[in-house]
Amino acid sequence: MLKVPTRNVRWKVALCMILFTPYLAIAQPGQRSRRGQNPGPGGGGRQPMVLSKGQLPDVDAFTAEGTPIKVRDLIQGKFTVIKTGCLTCPEFLNAYKELEATATDYEKMGVQFFYIYQSLRHPEREGYVQPQNDNERLLHVAAAKKRLGTNVPWIADTIDDSFRIAMKTNSNSVFVISPESEIVYAADRMNGNGLRQALVDLVGPVDNPTSTADLTFPNMPRFPATNVTNDIRVERPQGLVILKTTPTKPQETYYVKLRAEAEQSVLDSGTGDLYLGFFPDPIHDAHWNNLTPGMKYVLEVPDGVTITPATAVANKGPGDSDTEPRQFKLSVSADKPPGDIKLKLHYYACSPGMCKAMTHEYTIAFQDMDRNSRTYSFNRGQGGPGGGSQPSNRQFGPRRQRGFGPGRAGGQPNRGNSGRNGGR
Repeated sequence: MLKVPTRNVRWKVALCMILFTPYLAIAQPGQRSRRGQNPGPGGGGRQPMVLSKGQLPDVDAFTAEGTPIKVRDLIQGKFTVIKTGCLTCPEFLNAYKELEATATDYEKMGVQFFYIYQSLRHPEREGYVQPQNDNERLLHVAAAKKRLGTNVPWIADTIDDSFRIAMKTNSNSVFVISPESEIVYAADRMNGNGLRQALVDLVGPVDNPTSTADLTFPNMPRFPATNVTNDIRVERPQGLVILKTTPTKPQETYYVKLRAEAEQSVLDSGTGDLYLGFFPDPIHDAHWNNLTPGMKYVLEVPDGVTITPATAVANKGPGDSDTEPRQFKLSVSADKPPGDIKLKLHYYACSPGMCKAMTHEYTIAFQDMDRNSRTYSFNRGQGGPGGGSQPSNRQFGPRRQRGFGPGRAGGQPNRGNSGRNGGR
């Protein structure tokens, strides 16, 4: 015969449910969080929530020509759209065409448009790696203008990511700034027609809106991801942490760039696998000369840490020259998370008209680089509200991107102190 719980027991059960139910909703490793993101090591897989209200922060940037500016000085009493981007974010490479179409219509109504180039979302896509100084970031801007055929002007975030950090952006975020420098519309990602609808609300509608099909853009071939083991490459598992690497002389030109990744266990306990990749930088049109000795790395590690192999020479690639990375898998063994290690890279730096022996040095810290990046093909996509699909060519379809405006719910823009026609 079943016993009916006493009143005290029922009360205790109810109390436990009240106390512990909230914790059951927390996403466990491998599950998607509320915004559709796998948290991942170091939090890098989460969708950042952009700054969506208040004054535009007083942050530094550069014009495409390299002139230092304050981003706020660009506003000049006009409604201004600022769109983040980089050469390695597939979502941005889909969405920028819609921004060009929107600019075609709204520049005539006094609205300004700018792209701001920031740190790479997916290093290794088409060989691109993070720039290490402001000049290299400007070279990325020039490459983006040429490859994408953009008419909207570009500015560049500083190499320490002033704009990205202050605005909490990713590489496909979009903002509308009022003539008074207030953020009146913000979206984590530009998908659908949310930006257009915000401009309709803030500035007014346009007759015969321009479609992306009305404009001409360069052909962007699909870039295949490569993650294999062969004579020069090493296949890498999912879930690696991109490590912080610091060049000893960042203002110099490193024609080959180091990328270091590690298993989370190395950061937690000091034991696991470390992956090193050496990439000829396409911004400098760099390549390997296979008629010269192969590149060599040498590690300097602290006491109590064993990394094997601590030195190695890369195999040569196909033909007399190539641009494929040289990759290595190393084993790390320590009683605790290791401290910084030093790396010397000996190689022949080659670009058109130049090939000479060089040595460059790096410091590798066993901590997340924390630049909102994921190695290309190692990110399963940005799911959740407003993400993961291409922008529509329809101007006012039912689907709208997820935006944030402090004045009204549901992503409606906040007009602040501006009238409807304040930007014209």
